[in-house]
Amino acid sequence: MDDNHKLKWRFDVSTFRLIGRDLITDRVTALFELVKNCYDANAQNVNVIFENVGAGKKQAVIRVEDDGYGMSFEDIRDKWMVIGTSSKRARPYSPKPFNRKCVGEKGIGRFAVDKLGDKVSVITKKEGEEKWLKVDIDWTAYYTETEKEADIRLFTDMENVYTYNDAENPDVSGTKLIITSIREPWTKKEIEHLMREISKIVSPFANLSYPFKVRVIAPEFDIDQESIRTLDDFNNATISLSIDFDETKKLQQSIFYDKEKSTFNYHLIPLKPFGGIRMKIFFFDEPARRNYRKAFPNDPIDGFKVYRDGIIATPFAETNEIQDLKRDILGIDKRVYQDIFNRISTREFLGVIDITKNGNPQIIDATNRQDFVDNDEYREMKKFIITQLNALQDYKVEMRQAKRDNAQEGLKAASDDINSLVEAFNDIVAQKPELKLTVEPLIKQVRKTGRSVKTAISEQKKALEDFTRKENIYMSIMSLQQFAINITHAVRTTLNQIRDRVEFFYRYYPDPEEEDLFILYSKEMYERFKVLNRVINYMLSYSQSNLTPEEVDLKNTFEEILGEYDDVFSREGISLQTDFPDKLVLNANRQFFRDILQNLIDNSVKAMAKSEQKVIRCSYEVQNDMLEILVSDTGIGIPQEDNEQIFALYYTTTELQGGAGVGLYIVKTRVQSLGGSVAVVDSEFGEIGTTIKITIPFKK
Repeated sequence: MDDNHKLKWRFDVSTFRLIGRDLITDRVTALFELVKNCYDANAQNVNVIFENVGAGKKQAVIRVEDDGYGMSFEDIRDKWMVIGTSSKRARPYSPKPFNRKCVGEKGIGRFAVDKLGDKVSVITKKEGEEKWLKVDIDWTAYYTETEKEADIRLFTDMENVYTYNDAENPDVSGTKLIITSIREPWTKKEIEHLMREISKIVSPFANLSYPFKVRVIAPEFDIDQESIRTLDDFNNATISLSIDFDETKKLQQSIFYDKEKSTFNYHLIPLKPFGGIRMKIFFFDEPARRNYRKAFPNDPIDGFKVYRDGIIATPFAETNEIQDLKRDILGIDKRVYQDIFNRISTREFLGVIDITKNGNPQIIDATNRQDFVDNDEYREMKKFIITQLNALQDYKVEMRQAKRDNAQEGLKAASDDINSLVEAFNDIVAQKPELKLTVEPLIKQVRKTGRSVKTAISEQKKALEDFTRKENIYMSIMSLQQFAINITHAVRTTLNQIRDRVEFFYRYYPDPEEEDLFILYSKEMYERFKVLNRVINYMLSYSQSNLTPEEVDLKNTFEEILGEYDDVFSREGISLQTDFPDKLVLNANRQFFRDILQNLIDNSVKAMAKSEQKVIRCSYEVQNDMLEILVSDTGIGIPQEDNEQIFALYYTTTELQGGAGVGLYIVKTRVQSLGGSVAVVDSEFGEIGTTIKITIPFKK
């Protein structure tokens, strides 16, 4: 027995599979890893060659050849064939004069070859060496060992043959990976997809002192093309935006859309926990997307790519013909709710997000290369990215409204022009009666066109009204979801209270000694039933699609809505302050006011979850024929840079308290439907909390 009482880790021969084909999820990712290794080796030119890889072909081969600095025998023995080697961590930059920031760190990327084929030959040499070193690896031998029932065979016990071959030119350097016994056939479509993804391996905005070019060659499919993405890809964009940061001042730019000036602008905010990032966004409206598809038919618009030190951080594929198979790791297309009217999708923009290893150390590639490690910093970065897209969403909404207004004005102008034309023809006939027979057919045709235009105006108006009606119903349904959660507790509490009193009646009625309690309990049950009746009426109101204006007594309406929160306020220890003038009536949609106030109160309750002092203040007054409503709370508040974004769909500062980023968006859409505006203003409570100000035209 060993007296040292020490044990060592050993690795079963099957380890290679765990860090090879089982870890790398797809063939595109596997080739990505091999090409990225070429970048770290100071290669300027890489050829990815496919030979006989189509279905039914024999002797299929995939070659990855580069002109980098190559490897010596010692490099192969002590680095390439060492799992998790620390050489790149110890020397994070490639040799001079390139000084590239190495993108491979884990020391397992080379096992991607196992995903592609059963055998690989590594042929390499450094500049000045007289011979090429060739190492042959047969993965099938490893698999054979895993199936044996004999003693444990260690991964490190496996032997691989190497040989030397004379070099014609000692000055040449580089590495060739020759992969044979290909696992699966390739199609032309798959190779074209690979080319599109490889073209994104280097940021189009990276300032590389030495170029890095990748050429894909597949003779059987007539493919021989350099995979590179140029700045020409972005020329058709409707809008281009960029943000930067100042490391010295610890400030980050954040985009917002200034609706008053109809321009994009920036907030300067403190650097986020994930570090400073640079970003470029290119938005394509429908005409721009058509032009892009004509110019680049095989290169779809596919959202953001994240680059670390100029090289793609993870080869996640945003593009896929099957929508459900898209890897939308930033959550742009798969947020909790689907805003079918205004949401920005990855098919509408191209974007580049630049991070660095030193500046963003907590944004870490997942080992499978398909995502980033899910930590607080990464979640904050995703939230920040969505904030930038919300600015584009505001722009998109405004452009849609402008297009709608222009269409209406165009039809009206056409109708006016037709009427003027008819009058002009009539004047001609009045002055020269002999032209009547000639002009009358023209007048008939013009009048017919005029009727068509008027019909188009009417149809457009109906379509707009129908769209608005459906959008309002959609917003009501989303509002109802939150309301349903809130009333569940209130209904259960009310029913329990009624049950207790009914049980008391059942047990003791009639009993003259308990007459006072019978009267008290009867009144309480009556009041509780009134509350339940109001709730049921409110729920039923959502089924009414014809949301017509009516005279709304604001004081009664607001007090009724706030009264429904009595149980919530009591349970949460919230103090309510109100200031409602009497006899104030507004000609508006009552349901809209319910949605507005309900969602503001819901948001305030969540925002004060951890506040020591919990106060909600609600008031309104008339200023210059405008109704001004203020709703304030002593909650966590809203950062200044979020003042414009807070009303965007899915944006929330109360996620930990269950906020879904829907309530304030509903408030905004409802207020806009009433012809008003909503904004975050200075808090009525000073340095704490939030105040929302709503301004609505006062008609009556």
